[in-house]
Amino acid sequence: MKQFVLVLMVLASAVGIRAVAGGAAESAAGSGERTQYLAERGVIVPPDEIHTDSYIAAVNYQYALPESDLGVYLYNGNRQLSAAGQEDVLHIGIQAAKKSFEDLTPMNLAFVIDHSGSMGSADKLNWVKDAFDIFISKVRDIDYVSLVIFDDSADVIFPATRMNTSDRRRSFQRAVHSIRPGGSTNIRGGLELGSLEVLKNYNTEYTNRVMFLSDGADTVGNSYESILNVARQFAEQGVTISTIGVGEAFDLDLMVQMAKVGEGSSRFISNREQMEKTFGSELDRMVVPQAKNLEMTLEFLVDVNVIDTWGYQNRRRGGTISYFQPTLHHGDYETILVHYRTKSQRFTGTMDLARFTVTYEDAYGNQHQSGPHVVQATFVENQHPVAGISDGMVLKSGTMLHLAQNLKAIGELYYLNKNDENLNRAMGIAVDTKKELVNVKTRLDNEGFDDEIDILNRYISILGNELHFAEEKTRAFVTSVEITPPTPERTLLKHAENLSREISLDLRSRRVGVVAVCNFAMQGNQPSDLISQLSNLTYRGIAGIPSITVVEERTLALAITGHGYGLSDLTNKLNALKVGAAVRADYILTGTVMGMSDSVIVFSRLLNVHSGEVESSAQIIVPRS
Repeated sequence: MKQFVLVLMVLASAVGIRAVAGGAAESAAGSGERTQYLAERGVIVPPDEIHTDSYIAAVNYQYALPESDLGVYLYNGNRQLSAAGQEDVLHIGIQAAKKSFEDLTPMNLAFVIDHSGSMGSADKLNWVKDAFDIFISKVRDIDYVSLVIFDDSADVIFPATRMNTSDRRRSFQRAVHSIRPGGSTNIRGGLELGSLEVLKNYNTEYTNRVMFLSDGADTVGNSYESILNVARQFAEQGVTISTIGVGEAFDLDLMVQMAKVGEGSSRFISNREQMEKTFGSELDRMVVPQAKNLEMTLEFLVDVNVIDTWGYQNRRRGGTISYFQPTLHHGDYETILVHYRTKSQRFTGTMDLARFTVTYEDAYGNQHQSGPHVVQATFVENQHPVAGISDGMVLKSGTMLHLAQNLKAIGELYYLNKNDENLNRAMGIAVDTKKELVNVKTRLDNEGFDDEIDILNRYISILGNELHFAEEKTRAFVTSVEITPPTPERTLLKHAENLSREISLDLRSRRVGVVAVCNFAMQGNQPSDLISQLSNLTYRGIAGIPSITVVEERTLALAITGHGYGLSDLTNKLNALKVGAAVRADYILTGTVMGMSDSVIVFSRLLNVHSGEVESSAQIIVPRS
């Protein structure tokens, strides 16, 4: 475990790390949106409500849209691994193709809406009504729509109808706007009646789906098993189910399980904007299948111990893992993370690390295969060459993985035995995790993780109150950001060489054309010889890559000054991208040296000038001593 701490940054918590697979089609009901919603109200989320795969799925990784049904993308946490053995994270992204809404498979949808008394609070029913006004403007003449509402009982207020006239669309809108808050919550009744409406016009050429929305738990005595049996039985007949949880009181576990056995997806909605997206621009991501029966195989090509993987149905046999996913929705994505440890290698150098293959059925039942797709790594003699994850994609997913696991650990300590010892341990986890997220946010040009940092700061405040800390002490925890150097002691030159090698290996793997290489910039009081040494090592390493053209230093300097910038201004991503575009580079490489109280953090970012994405952010953390 100690060595994996070096992979995911300062994982000094009491919780073990589990690698997680999950995609946007998995339960988003247990993700950060709900955690933030509750944290704002002074509530620490119970551990059983933290769905780790949902945290990973909450990040839009911006996978490239494929020309075929789906695209597959592999990323390893680091380009260089220790030949003596090292833990790392492999990230696999699967992206479904996206067409215009008009070209999608015809839809046969039943909307099942909870109108119990609680739906009248916080304007939730009005969110639904506004969202349906957006939906009805998108629905096509070929689509069938029905509307079921439920409280103590369930009623069809708009029977399954083909929406091929303006009168029918207006009638649907009138039905929606007629909904008023009612009594209790009969989840089984609503689910059953909505599924029967879909069955009326069931067609194998259509997407046959129930969209089930509720803000509460069943209150009329239906058992979990009886509700899940209804979902399972209708799924076996081809009617799938997606669930949408609203507010803070809905039955999270039940909604997630309904979607799982119903072969659909699950979402949590906390505001009007999210509701409008779900029924508008992102409806196809919850409704329309792009590929079915995905059978996936990951095979490591070097000796490894697979420590853990998560998500989907999977089987492990040594270094080979088989996964199964019943449905990949239109325009949606799935993400698999694998936590592994390489065994001691006999040789150093670059070699194939793993390959991944997917077989699947398209919307018409035709069989296809994608792959094998291969990812490489370079084995070196150094122990843990860089501090933490370098690849920008894995940095995002690995951070969300660690966040979810630590939020679960905090919840366990907080709820299972609330004493000062456990509360102090929970505080330590919250503070260390917040520091990690601040570090990652800085490396990614201050993009993302604002909500997650806010959750942890609120947790720190909640725990500080429980521990009766003075306000100044709690505030010090909130403002503390320095992390402990996670790598073993080594010379500064060796640190710098490792950073330079990670950068050059990353560029070699991308086979780009033109790269603008900027000198490192200082933040804080740093010795100039460190800046010079880092810049020279990086430039020499990149200049030796045959497939890359490095922008001439004078040309780059003129572009920087021409924009009125200094090197420190290029720590801002937008400024760096402007300079990269001005010199017609494909990538621009910037470096930053940050002085902290007890350490110096050095990281270098590779920016894609065309997409604007941070492709990688290699880092070393050097003790001031």
